[in-house]
Amino acid sequence: MEFPVTDQVADFGPPTGSGSAALARDFTRRTLTGWSYRGDHDDVVLVVSELVANVDRHAVGPAVLRLTGGPDRVLVEVSDGSPAVPWMRPHGTDGGWGIPLIDRLTLRWGVTPHGRGKVVWCELG
Repeated sequence: MEFPVTDQVADFGPPTGSGSAALARDFTRRTLTGWSYRGDHDDVVLVVSELVANVDRHAVGPAVLRLTGGPDRVLVEVSDGSPAVPWMRPHGTDGGWGIPLIDRLTLRWGVTPHGRGKVVWCELG
């Protein structure tokens, strides 16, 4: 997934555990504002929150959040050290809501192997 070189990139390595999703949300809000992103900031923040929380729940190692974009679109990438691919599972009281939510809010999303882990990415605009 490549955006033109003219797009801006912002990386953030939130700590794992309690509070990591909140820090990632704050980073995302500040980044989108700085880029004058014209899309729905709340949708991007929610997607970032879900992806970072999924790393805390299901993956190995720290997450790295990368935002690439500008005023019209944003690519969200969250990498981690686990090769396990997220999938849509039946949702209920124990979870399962995140990936269907991401599927609904984004233009497209996917998973790319990266080293021993993966990058879960999605595009919003």
